[in-house]
Amino acid sequence: MDKLRKQIRESFFNPVLHFLPLLVFLVVDNLFDIFTAWKVSFPFALILLIYIHFYYRKIFNWHLVFAFFYLLTGLIYTFQLLIPLKLFRQEISYEFVLLSFFAVFVLFYRQIKKYIVERMSSLIPMTNNFDELLKFVLAFSLVLLSYVFAFLFVRIADLDLLRNSQLLGYLYIGSLMFLLAYEVLRVQIIRSKLLQEKWLPVVNNQGKIIGSVQQQTSVRDEKKYQHPVVRVLIIDKGMILLSKIIGKEKGETDQWDSTVSNHILMQETIEQCVERTVKEQLAFDNFKYMYLSAYTVDCEVEVQYSFLFVSCLQLEYKLSPEISKKTKWWTQKQISENFDSGIFTESFKIEYDLLKRSGLLETDRCECNCRLKDAIYQQSNIVKVQF
Repeated sequence: MDKLRKQIRESFFNPVLHFLPLLVFLVVDNLFDIFTAWKVSFPFALILLIYIHFYYRKIFNWHLVFAFFYLLTGLIYTFQLLIPLKLFRQEISYEFVLLSFFAVFVLFYRQIKKYIVERMSSLIPMTNNFDELLKFVLAFSLVLLSYVFAFLFVRIADLDLLRNSQLLGYLYIGSLMFLLAYEVLRVQIIRSKLLQEKWLPVVNNQGKIIGSVQQQTSVRDEKKYQHPVVRVLIIDKGMILLSKIIGKEKGETDQWDSTVSNHILMQETIEQCVERTVKEQLAFDNFKYMYLSAYTVDCEVEVQYSFLFVSCLQLEYKLSPEISKKTKWWTQKQISENFDSGIFTESFKIEYDLLKRSGLLETDRCECNCRLKDAIYQQSNIVKVQF
């Protein structure tokens, strides 16, 4: 659970942390002066960098971008104050610098997102981070614009500039503090909800866990993640039980696939996933199965690292009428005749080849006294890998 919490913190990183040095600089400069702002914000930025490095190492390089942004905007603001020619009034010049950068970010948001996502580790789903960053930048920009317009209105209307500027400054700082507190609270609430949602392990080509990602994020993210799945081929009298997968998109061809298949969830063993899936999809208890092989297949939205099992249909298993309507027993002859017709999924085609080479389809006897049954009772439920 601790690993899952860390993954959620990294994949749903609070954007406030990226801008904290900048916010400290802005508030201290507003209350005191620019030199005090540098003295306070720069050590704070260094401490924050060390913190991110140790607790959020996977996104440390991403945070470095914002550390550079803090330095760049601060240096531009300082340089603008030191030159004789003033482009903006001193009281709002830093706000103009920030708003200029934020405008570029919003205008080129998609291009920037694509560039960063391609260079970030595949373990971190950056979709959430970019969405939250955009929301915060827009909210931050609204506060900055409100302060700039209010200041210009006071000056143009020739109101009591000194007294109203001080009041505006306090309202400005109060708004920034409210925005900070709101974002921290909102992200914490969202993270708590994410803990209740489905998270899938991310594995490498050897099936080793290297991270995790929210299921919905995996589907809509630009990256393809490799997830572990369990699949069970049910065999009886030399036939294989298959289910028809209805095409979700218009024009997509319906295909036949393994009756039992599912994603393994975080904090779940392979064995637990098989038993949960069989109970959900077939309503079988005390299900017997044997591990056959593992393989990978590239799907439309993900890469699946499949753990393939086989099961010999037992006498105590009985398909309900509702399940029978969605399934069909296929003979080897029928499968061979239609193998290249496109009616079978790529996963099943790989599995059928593995199954034929294993020799487990060699019997056509009515009673399941085949070597598959003996092997299943000897080897049932031996794969117990924790995800």
